[in-house]
Amino acid sequence: MRFLRILTLASSVSAGSLGSGGPGGTKCLKQRHVDTLVEAYKSILTQWEPSMADILADDGFFDYSDSINTVAGLATGFPIFPNKTDFIAHQTDAVRLFASMFSTGPTIPSIGTNSRVQPDSLPLSIVEVGPWNCGQITVIWSATFTGVPGGTPLPVRGITVIEAKYSRKEDQFQIQSLKVEFNSMNFYRNIGGVCERPAPPP
Repeated sequence: MRFLRILTLASSVSAGSLGSGGPGGTKCLKQRHVDTLVEAYKSILTQWEPSMADILADDGFFDYSDSINTVAGLATGFPIFPNKTDFIAHQTDAVRLFASMFSTGPTIPSIGTNSRVQPDSLPLSIVEVGPWNCGQITVIWSATFTGVPGGTPLPVRGITVIEAKYSRKEDQFQIQSLKVEFNSMNFYRNIGGVCERPAPPP
C-alpha cells in the first residue's frame, strides 16, 4: 500500500461495523480507526490530558525508542516506558526524563514562557500515514522547537509504528505499543544541547 498523505485527520470515529479477518478472528483496523488513533497519538504528544489515557491499552502497553534513550543519556535496547503507568506518570509528573542532560537546571525550559515544560509536548505535525494493516499503523511526523532558550530550531523528522488492539471491554481500538525513532541529533540541539562535528582525520 502506498503512503497516504493526510491533509486533515478525523477527530471522532464514524458509525459502522468493525473490520474482521485478522489472526484468530481478531478485529482489524479500518480507515476511520486509523484516523482516530493517529489523531489521538498526536494529541497525546501535543496537548496531553489525563482523559487521553483511555486510548492506551491497560495490559502490555509499552513505548520503545532508542532515539529517546540516546538523547536522555540512557542505555539503549529497552523500552523507555515499559508500561502504561510509567508513560502516564511521565506525561503528568513534575519529574522530567531529560533533566539529567542539563547541568544548569533541573528541567528543560518551557517553550515561550518561564514555566516548566513536559519534554514530550512536541510541536508535532503529521507528514504521512501509512502503510497500515490489520493491527499496525506507520506514521511519519515532524517537529521543530522554536522558542527554547539556547536551542537551535532544526526540523526533526521521525517515524512511529502504532500497534493497535481492539478492546471488547472499552469497545474501541486502543494503542497497544509505540515504537518511535527520529533524528535525535536535531532534537538534542532543538532543546539546547550542543553537538560538535569530530575533527577530520589527520
